[in-house]
Amino acid sequence: MGLQQSGRRDYFSEVSARVSRHLEAMRVGSGAEPAGLACHFNPLSGTVYQGINHLLLNAALPAGSADPRWLTLKQIDGLRQRFADIHLVNGAQAALVVFALPVMRAGGMPGDDAVYALKGCSLFNAAQIIGLPPLAVSSDMDLAAGGGNRRLTGLALSDLGWTDEPNVFPALARHCLGDAALDEGAVLLSRVAASMLSWLPGLTDAAPMARISGNDGAEGPLAIFRAAHAVERVRAWLGRHSPAVSAFERTGNEFMRANLLADPSLEARKLALAAEAARFAARRGALWMEVSMLAIAESTQLTASHFGSQELLPETEAELYGRFQDWARRSIQAGAYDGLSVTARELFGWFLAEEEGMARDLLRLDDSRRRRRRAASAIDMAMPGLAAAG
Repeated sequence: MGLQQSGRRDYFSEVSARVSRHLEAMRVGSGAEPAGLACHFNPLSGTVYQGINHLLLNAALPAGSADPRWLTLKQIDGLRQRFADIHLVNGAQAALVVFALPVMRAGGMPGDDAVYALKGCSLFNAAQIIGLPPLAVSSDMDLAAGGGNRRLTGLALSDLGWTDEPNVFPALARHCLGDAALDEGAVLLSRVAASMLSWLPGLTDAAPMARISGNDGAEGPLAIFRAAHAVERVRAWLGRHSPAVSAFERTGNEFMRANLLADPSLEARKLALAAEAARFAARRGALWMEVSMLAIAESTQLTASHFGSQELLPETEAELYGRFQDWARRSIQAGAYDGLSVTARELFGWFLAEEEGMARDLLRLDDSRRRRRRAASAIDMAMPGLAAAG
């Protein structure tokens, strides 16, 4: 997979500059300490921002804000139908998140390595939005953290059996990421982790300057992307192996769901779709009941009318009727007649038209059976006469 710049805005350089300023401010202590947010999310779309976007939103979090909600300007405008007074504070600064879109290269051939273009989107933190409902804070987050986030760090390390491990983060990163070489070094990785894992305070304390692997000076755009991705892998590993971290993240997911802003128009559409689905389900049930009540004698009459045959053997009637039932059940369940007003007798006619080849084969087999049976009956009738003549 390759990444390339798209459009006039150099997102690679902008991401690198924003993150580098954030990490440097943390290193020298000139910036605000990370708020310890385990996630950032969009309360309308439900999107959880991970990897490089988690890092970018940490960097853009307004001073003093611990609100993890972010909205686009278009979403804020759309919320005015529900919250008439909603607006941005004066001087609100937009955060940047980025995402990759697949692009087709000129002259590209199927099977070529995928190429992605980097795109960007501006977001505003809920602390900058006047009129937004307040954040529903749950004490369960503290309970899940064991009385506080620093306590959570101790619980997580205890779960892993690393409570006495010195300089724990490099060892943890090496363990989680395996022996694969990283393009970023220990310095960059530990600084990124200090921001993205700030909800586990103390985990990256006293991280050594010695390199884990790669080049310590590789702090270009791709190195920052890779470091953020590596930290997400460490986080996922912690969630799988530490019950304390797993419980904290489950509670965090519940906290996020409690703070989602349901879109009324979306809810109305969902209700309308549910009502329509219920109507279709009722119609399918009624049609299937009508089909199941169609008598074999009726189907035989319809078959005779369609093909001009006069009579069928009972086993042929049963075979044709069973196949119709199977065909009707599949097509009704698939919703083939949801928008139609159709009767069971009409369905049988459509079945004969659609499966005419199969039906004619059955009729030919039926005719052959009837001829053999008439011949056998004639022989049986002749046998007593032959015996008497003898």
